[in-house]
Amino acid sequence: SCIICRMKILCVLRFAVHGTASMKAKMSILGTRILPLPSLYLSGLTNIPGFVKTELAFEELFFSSLDIARKRKEELLLYVGYLGNAQQSEVILQGLSQYEDIIQKVLVDPVSGDHGKLYVPQEVLDAWPPLLERADWAFPNFTELCLLTENMELDQASSQEALNAFHQRFPNLSFVVTSLSAENQIKLGLMHEGEMTLFQHKRLETHYGGTGDVFAAYFLFFSFLRKMPHAKAMEKAAMETLRIIERSQAAQSPDLLIFPEV
Repeated sequence: SCIICRMKILCVLRFAVHGTASMKAKMSILGTRILPLPSLYLSGLTNIPGFVKTELAFEELFFSSLDIARKRKEELLLYVGYLGNAQQSEVILQGLSQYEDIIQKVLVDPVSGDHGKLYVPQEVLDAWPPLLERADWAFPNFTELCLLTENMELDQASSQEALNAFHQRFPNLSFVVTSLSAENQIKLGLMHEGEMTLFQHKRLETHYGGTGDVFAAYFLFFSFLRKMPHAKAMEKAAMETLRIIERSQAAQSPDLLIFPEV
């Protein structure tokens, strides 16, 4: 069987019924390549009034999913993008040790804050560094860069300092930061093998939840499934994300409009 058929993405993310972000965004772009493992169920994204949360038997589902993947001779990219609670980090780390024969890469989006504020419990923030130390790639935003290096006094003018601090904290980790600001521009930074690559595109005067999820899905597709150079994958992922934002804005949609096109 071909490698593209065997390669799957075991995706640990929250699943929200209403709104376009997290698991729904990943599945819309990556389709059946995704093995969806919700870390938390929500009736709507947390910015939608009236949402409720429901937990699930995460540990049992996680190990059963890994066991089935091994029996089916699947090769996995493990993507962790939302922790429903701090204990899930320990479960995932245990799985990494027991199933390292089938897990090819570990990719982490350490969802914990945005716009200068922490929006998860402190114990969830504290659960991310052990995962980041085991990961190959990470996709933090600027606030998460600062939270995870305890540099909350930094602002966007100090973006290079924040990037350097994160690299020093996790020296073996490649990462992409999607929310560095520049005047009328959005700047992205990619750190790989000790080298930083920057890319800028126009800023749109709008805000949609889930744009980071969309970017990471496209980056994963272009980098790890299409095997593009990482810098080129970052540029293509950014432009695909921008196109989706523009389409959603033109339609006056309250949520991102994603159609399966890759």
